[in-house]
Amino acid sequence: MAIAFMLAVAVIGVSTFAYFADTESSSDNQFTAGTLDLKTDGADGVIRTLYATSMEPGGDLVGPSTIVLNNSGSLDGSTLDIAFSYVESDGSPNSVDKSPDDTAGMMEVTTLTYGTDDLLTAVDDGEHNDNGYVDIYDLADSDLSGQTGISASDHKDFVIEVQLRSETGNDFQADGITMTMTFTLNQ
Repeated sequence: MAIAFMLAVAVIGVSTFAYFADTESSSDNQFTAGTLDLKTDGADGVIRTLYATSMEPGGDLVGPSTIVLNNSGSLDGSTLDIAFSYVESDGSPNSVDKSPDDTAGMMEVTTLTYGTDDLLTAVDDGEHNDNGYVDIYDLADSDLSGQTGISASDHKDFVIEVQLRSETGNDFQADGITMTMTFTLNQ
């Protein structure tokens, strides 16, 4: 009978043995990706347009024109890429049709800065048409990627100024180009 009592106590002990557990939950957790939001002069898209007609060789400078580049996002931009392109945009009458490259080669860039950096030096090191000055042709053929980025909620100025070279001949009358400047902010 002592063995039966011990078996009964063992069975009762096994059946009342339990582990404790407590569960809590955390709800309404939210995850949102940050943003890079490059704006020119405080807005999306094209705000500033350089526009000059009837340029006189060696005449007035076009600019300096300042474009304020704003990072309105929540993430810092580590680098800024700057690229230039152009297409022909002739006036009339145009008795001698010069190529867009020839016309861009007569448009000297006299000022080109980003923040506190003088970009003319970087372009001049790769001066591509070997005419002795930096022109719009050189800009389009240059790699200006990897410039210092723009911190979140901060801005930097981009400044450009151009002039039609004084030695521009009669063959260039009514020749023109339309230039596009593209700014890409990278994380």
